[in-house]
Amino acid sequence: MVETPLETIGILSPGEMGTALAGIFRQNGCRVVTSVQGRSDRTKQLVLDASLEVLPSLEDVVRVSTIVLSTTPPQRAVGLAKGVAGMPSQAGTLYVDANSIAPNTTKQIQQIVNSAGMTMIDMAIRGLADKLVERGAIYLSGEHVSRLQPLLSPIETENLGQEVGSASLLKMLMGGLSKGIATLVMELGVGADRAGILDRFLQGLGRYYPDVLSAMDSVLPTYPQHAGRRAHELEEVTSCLSECGVESQVVAGGSRLLHRCAETDLGESSSQLQTATVEEIIRALAHQSSFLSPSTQSPLVDAR
Repeated sequence: MVETPLETIGILSPGEMGTALAGIFRQNGCRVVTSVQGRSDRTKQLVLDASLEVLPSLEDVVRVSTIVLSTTPPQRAVGLAKGVAGMPSQAGTLYVDANSIAPNTTKQIQQIVNSAGMTMIDMAIRGLADKLVERGAIYLSGEHVSRLQPLLSPIETENLGQEVGSASLLKMLMGGLSKGIATLVMELGVGADRAGILDRFLQGLGRYYPDVLSAMDSVLPTYPQHAGRRAHELEEVTSCLSECGVESQVVAGGSRLLHRCAETDLGESSSQLQTATVEEIIRALAHQSSFLSPSTQSPLVDAR
């Protein structure tokens, strides 16, 4: 006798995080579906490796799902919500927004999906996709957290209450901290390398701030591939700070640095860099002649 799944969960953006969460949902008795229509070869391979059930289109995913999960780059979050809201869906469908977006953006998405008859949970993820169970944490807010929370076990979760936006706020501040530290290490490290003292800089970092160096060992190799996305995430943090009455200086600078990183050609060798050391990542950045060069005029204008 085939057991009825607890929920049918549609992964709207089956990237690294979406496929990682899909595995957790399946372990907890859910049917998980997605679509790779129009997606890259890399995404198709991630879905294949995760053995997800693939449907022909996003419309098919939304139509059969009782819960839909959005894990898309922040600049696409609102557009994806609008698209999903215009598709046929089941009564009582739960829309879970797990993007790195400011609370105001989260509430905008809530209005969009509510207008389509869906309810919403705000979901904020801390940690890398491949280490969610061991070191990750998930913050949730909204009226129906109890429906989703058991399906995320054994990942550490915390219910921040019924107001959508509470999880996003904490995510923005904590994410700004982690990315801010990473961009500071990148900037100072590139300066140290170009001055010929990177080895001594890293020795000092390890001696006086060992936890920072340990964290960089895990996260810095992921930056060449995801620099553009993380730059947009820091823009959302800047927006969040503005909502809190703070004009960002440090976080806004980190966003500009990551945009510069995204403009280099390191993304083309990101697969090799995933196993690189902090020293190798910094040297690779330092050898990009345009990266953080005083003679390079950034085309980006900070409009915030």
